[in-house]
Amino acid sequence: MKTQAIALFAGLGLAGTSAQAADLIAPPITDPVDYVRVCDAFGVGFFYIPGTETCLRIAGRVRADYNVFIDFEDNGFEVLDTFGFDDRGDDAYRFRARSYLYMDSRTATEFGLLRTFSEVQFTQDTNAPIDTTLNRAFIQFGGLTFGRTQSFYDFLDATFGTAQLLNANYSDTTTNVLAYTAAFGNGFSASLSIEDSSERSVAIADPADFIPAATFAATNDGYGGTRFPDVVGNIRVDQGWGSAQLMGAGHYVHPGAVNTGSDYGFAVGGGVTVNVPFGESTQIGIQGAYTVGALSYVAETPIGPGVADAVYTSATTMSLVNAFSVSGGASFAFTPTISVGLQGGYLNVDHADVAGVSYDFVNWDAEAFIGYAPVPGFTLGVGAQFKYVDTDDFSDGAALSTFFRAQRTF
Repeated sequence: MKTQAIALFAGLGLAGTSAQAADLIAPPITDPVDYVRVCDAFGVGFFYIPGTETCLRIAGRVRADYNVFIDFEDNGFEVLDTFGFDDRGDDAYRFRARSYLYMDSRTATEFGLLRTFSEVQFTQDTNAPIDTTLNRAFIQFGGLTFGRTQSFYDFLDATFGTAQLLNANYSDTTTNVLAYTAAFGNGFSASLSIEDSSERSVAIADPADFIPAATFAATNDGYGGTRFPDVVGNIRVDQGWGSAQLMGAGHYVHPGAVNTGSDYGFAVGGGVTVNVPFGESTQIGIQGAYTVGALSYVAETPIGPGVADAVYTSATTMSLVNAFSVSGGASFAFTPTISVGLQGGYLNVDHADVAGVSYDFVNWDAEAFIGYAPVPGFTLGVGAQFKYVDTDDFSDGAALSTFFRAQRTF
């Protein structure tokens, strides 16, 4: 009996000890997990930044280009010399690797959409160091835009082609802006933008560049410091049939020569693109512009003997350069995998003669690109661009740029 009692009490004691030990083991503490949520309010690829109501999309692109350049004029105007691809010591081809990083954030607020967008490019070319370019970095709030983006003057884009070197004859400039866009409904809008004039200041040509320096007493060449930003405005419509835009800009030409007064230049233009129900998608577009003292608004990279916004005609006088251009193109997507882009343009640059010599010139250009997309987001393509330069008092010139491209967008 004693033995059984002792065994019973011992068992109860062990059971109590085990129960107390179990009570001392605390359950593991786990923090709440804030899972990433898909944000479908702004399209594919957006997600909510954890802990916020801001939607973010991170995207990128990798591009590889292989260019070959040919100058057809041995004794004429050297077109490729403008880009450093002409002399014996220069390159005749260019391999390029470029990486793009895009970040797009959007937040719905009681005052409207708050958006930020940035695009950074990293480029490495043959015989060149790695170049980093902040192509875009802007904030949009309601109708306001702050930061770096495409000029509000620009209309046509790379839809119709992929110019590699001999750029097309229309404005294509990324710049710092402070802008407001008013939307009137049914696709109609109007924008007023204050933009960095330094991005548009091409050159002021010194007579010493053309004739013996002793003839004139100009003490400086080119632009002086910035004084007034460019003022840009547009009226446009975007609807199912396509888009159209009228635009204008004012540009202050401020020379560095102490004896020469400043002047105001301007640019006016218009363009239209039309969506055509042919194949998978087809778009046709045309744009024209006229400028006085604002050459970059009429063409991205004019090529000729007198590329300038103005020219000194004496030690104390300056003449603004006049120019106009017409460009057009078409893009075709015959199937989901095959696309073609065609583009052509004309540029005429006219300014006062210097010592009886004309530095007027004309640019003609034509471009074609064929793309093949074996899978969505990946494109293989070949293209070519031809440019012809016609001058009054200099030899004419012509050049061809050809390339092969592999591009992956994700």
